[in-house]
Amino acid sequence: MFNIIIVDDNAELRQGLESHLSQDGFRVVALEDGERLSSAINANKPDALLVDLNLAQEDGIDIIKRVKRAYPLLGVVVLTARVRSIDRKMAYEAGADVFMTKPAGADEVSTVLKSVCRRVAPLAQDTEWVLDLRGHRVVPPSGQAIGLTGRECLLLHELALSAQLLSYYRLFEVLGDADVSEQVNKIRIEQLISRVRQKLAPTLGGSASIKVLRCRGYRLCITVRVEA
Repeated sequence: MFNIIIVDDNAELRQGLESHLSQDGFRVVALEDGERLSSAINANKPDALLVDLNLAQEDGIDIIKRVKRAYPLLGVVVLTARVRSIDRKMAYEAGADVFMTKPAGADEVSTVLKSVCRRVAPLAQDTEWVLDLRGHRVVPPSGQAIGLTGRECLLLHELALSAQLLSYYRLFEVLGDADVSEQVNKIRIEQLISRVRQKLAPTLGGSASIKVLRCRGYRLCITVRVEA
């Protein structure tokens, strides 16, 4: 039995797909937007995500980028009313496995999801790091766990969820202290990033773990799967 998450703000379609796919043997979680998606992924360990692109809060392309950064082995099927070739191109570049256009029959959606789930299930995880939020540690492919402080763990979590860029604004929002100046916050965050880099460096053998994007923020250079 495969686990899937549906993200679609059309209640009638979402409920219809949830019912049909459940009857077809899937374990299904259905959401109307991406706000609770990360927690749903951590709680349900899905094999695939079925996502619309036209969502009220967060665009489906942005959701795919965010999710694939933190959960690179998760299968992604797009089901959308968008038919432009640029939308298809952007979805595949973001990490989608299959692009389907509405209307699509529930049986066809089920068949595609089964195919994607079977394809992604056996993928090797030999280049993947695992961030253990409860254990405050990160486990590299070599299997030798690296202990983290609470703030170091939070930093890696935000980086893993940030797709291509964790902005300075988001860093200050999550890790900053409102009682000190922006300059002091900046120094403290830079020191935190430096400590995390030092902890990961021996395992990476000189390769970068966190890259600075001047005047914009930071990007994680390793593949990290988050476990809550």
